Amino acid sequence: MQAPIIAPSSARLAKSNSKPFGPRLRAAPRARAVSVMAKLNVYVKGDPKTNTLLDCPFCHRVLLTLETKGAPYDVSYVDFDDKPKWLVDEFEGKVPVIQDGDTKMATAPEAAGKILPAFRGWLMASPAEETEKKAAFLAALDALDAALAAAPGPLFGGERMDSTDAALAPKLYHALTALKHWKGFNIYALPADKYPAIKKYRLALAELEAWKKVDYGTEAIIKGWERHMKGH
Repeated sequence: MQAPIIAPSSARLAKSNSKPFGPRLRAAPRARAVSVMAKLNVYVKGDPKTNTLLDCPFCHRVLLTLETKGAPYDVSYVDFDDKPKWLVDEFEGKVPVIQDGDTKMATAPEAAGKILPAFRGWLMASPAEETEKKAAFLAALDALDAALAAAPGPLFGGERMDSTDAALAPKLYHALTALKHWKGFNIYALPADKYPAIKKYRLALAELEAWKKVDYGTEAIIKGWERHMKGH
């Protein structure tokens, strides 16, 4: 199988903290036309001197998502030994960051990535581990709520779903459904000021046509987790 072709740009990176920065790659032309949309710029870990993508699983996920969707995008490589000031100031030096026009957004906040393992930890906890694992999940939920509150909102992509939402939303759906069923944890029964950003997030997701089309329902989630819960 032939690897996907990415044609490098001839532009070279000039050391600068200006916005935007770095050389760009144009996504390979598609055999089929895709809908017209604004081209995104994705800041990823790489070597700007050689136009080389380097090891970062989070950047890899975003690029795979964009390639799969056939979305137009450019790439800007970030030298981790010489990060631009704006990246450090606005995103703590973390990548990937997607730029859509004048708006930049982090695409894989650490808080989002912790939900699934924390959820599984509590769901599958032994009686001796219950208190510790529950606390770990609630801490992950606190961090996620804070991250969502700082995002463009109500989603990480603002009014529309981005790659972070596409990765996070199903995990959060499973976590809140399964924990309500087996642990009696109902986020909506908590006071209004507890996890407000997550509650708005879930409501916004439910209104999206894309979500409605592929929502398999809570019963399917519970059935899917039942085999994991045998013996717990």
